[in-house]
Amino acid sequence: MQNEKLNRDQVRKLLIAIIDSLSLEEMRQLFKKLKSLQHREQRKYSRKDFFSIIDYTVEGRYYRDFIQNISEGGLFFKSSHNFSVGKTIQITFMSPDYQKPFKINGEIVRVGIDGVAVKFKIESQVQQMVLKSYVDMIE
Repeated sequence: MQNEKLNRDQVRKLLIAIIDSLSLEEMRQLFKKLKSLQHREQRKYSRKDFFSIIDYTVEGRYYRDFIQNISEGGLFFKSSHNFSVGKTIQITFMSPDYQKPFKINGEIVRVGIDGVAVKFKIESQVQQMVLKSYVDMIE
């Protein structure tokens, strides 16, 4: 049977049969590859590791945590606080050269035990240019 003529259930059954024939280590490697493909396709911008303090407010409450990585489209920070996806977040962090703080609004797009992912709400071309230059400065 040709691959393009298979329906979703047929493809799923074939994939499961292949996966079942793999060793545990091969399954782990496959899982890792699939997970990286899934995230790569979802991201418009590549991430850069960026360990820095982040000050932010959600629903009028102030918090402070640490950024883990950043891109032109958003950032990820470690947090033990319980936030909801879809909430607006106001963020302040220092530029990589520590010259001045940068403020931007965002939306919480993912919350997990490892932290919080935020998508920036770019409100002007100037803000986008400043953010791009900040991210470009990160080594």
